[in-house]
Amino acid sequence: MNTQKNVGFVTSKKERFAYCLFFLGQNILWGYAGYIETFLTDIGIAAGAAALLLLVPKLWDAVNDMIFGYIIDRTTFKNGQKFIPWVRIGVSAIGITTVALFAIPDSATMGVKIAWFLIAYILFDISYTILDAPAFAVTTVMTSSVQERTSIIAGGNLWGMVGGVVAALVVPTLRPILGWSLGCVVFVAVSVVMMIPMLFNVKERHCETAIAETNPNFKEIINYLKHNKYLFVTLIAMLILGISSLEQKMAIYMGRICLGQENMATLVGAGVSIAVITVAIVVPKLSKKYDKFHILCAGLAFTVVMNIVAYFVGYDNFVLALVMTMLKCTGLGFWSVVIYMLIADTVEYGTYKTGTRAAGISFSLQTFTAKLKNGLIGTVILSSLALVGFIEGENVVQPAGVADGVWALFCLLPATGFAIALIILMTFYKLRTKDVQVMSQYNNGQITREEAEEKLAAKYGPAGEA
Repeated sequence: MNTQKNVGFVTSKKERFAYCLFFLGQNILWGYAGYIETFLTDIGIAAGAAALLLLVPKLWDAVNDMIFGYIIDRTTFKNGQKFIPWVRIGVSAIGITTVALFAIPDSATMGVKIAWFLIAYILFDISYTILDAPAFAVTTVMTSSVQERTSIIAGGNLWGMVGGVVAALVVPTLRPILGWSLGCVVFVAVSVVMMIPMLFNVKERHCETAIAETNPNFKEIINYLKHNKYLFVTLIAMLILGISSLEQKMAIYMGRICLGQENMATLVGAGVSIAVITVAIVVPKLSKKYDKFHILCAGLAFTVVMNIVAYFVGYDNFVLALVMTMLKCTGLGFWSVVIYMLIADTVEYGTYKTGTRAAGISFSLQTFTAKLKNGLIGTVILSSLALVGFIEGENVVQPAGVADGVWALFCLLPATGFAIALIILMTFYKLRTKDVQVMSQYNNGQITREEAEEKLAAKYGPAGEA
């Protein structure tokens, strides 16, 4: 399932397949964990209280992810590897903590439920950081080729989307049959099996880029972050887009409340999935002809318009509502693929500006942003549901007007968020693919500083002097 055909790759097909399979498994697990909001309300925790609970672990995330990013950049294992050993630890930890998260007894007191959730969720978050950040950062040492790296990241993201789609389609169907706890065990087992091949097939090649990455100290990492403005622009946009992409998380609520049956969420999820995967397949092909930044902006603009149109179309005609849902969800495909490519580009920019390569801290901040958006989207959804009169409980009949409120959330929140992210990116993000290629050549010692600055026409200032 390669995103594009390329020649001259350093990595093998087996290696790239294992990398993609890893993200397929990881996102199946992450997709199941993404239903934590529904799980909390199902076990009797009020929507407003659940929204607050989801915010608490994020305070720890702000510290945890930064510390771990620093540790990654400062650590080289005895076998010479920087990233794969962390992924091996993470695979074991994420399986155990995910099962613990969904094992909260329905019969427990409210105090026990809250304490259990907080402890399990914090451990789950730590495990996910150990797993996710090195899995993305390893692409920087698999190859020094920007083209090959882009292809690997695109492939991983595409397969990751497939994993999310599998969860979105299967969870609403199997969950009522297996229950939350047993369903979690099944999903975790399948996911871990898929992640294992990467642990033994992906190689860290100590190319020129890796040799130059000599465990930067704290001061150098801070300087790298201080002068890497495009990294933070990308992360802010990623956070806003993530909070706004609420369709899959709201699928069960949509099925139950607007469409009358929980299993109708499977059809909604299928529509979203078709749109997202189609776009994910097309984006790498478009990037051969157009700059990926322009592709992203066009996709976001289209999504804003389609969300507004979908709101006025309504949900009474299921077929028409499903078509509009597919159209409005194309933006999820665009940003989910391209945003991770932009993160990798900002690593090259930061290295070019400061002479320090800190891939660990960059991808740990990406992981923090991903977890933060998932925590915040849950809080946004649950808080908004409370505002429209939603009543917690698995089989509760909702008051009149709640269905209209859910549809408004489903369409207008994404429209607003995507519009804000688009404005931020178009105003503040100036990196372009051809410039990143020049920066990579300079960072790898293939061209001199003078040659790089001449090709970039001084658009980004002098190299290595920040």
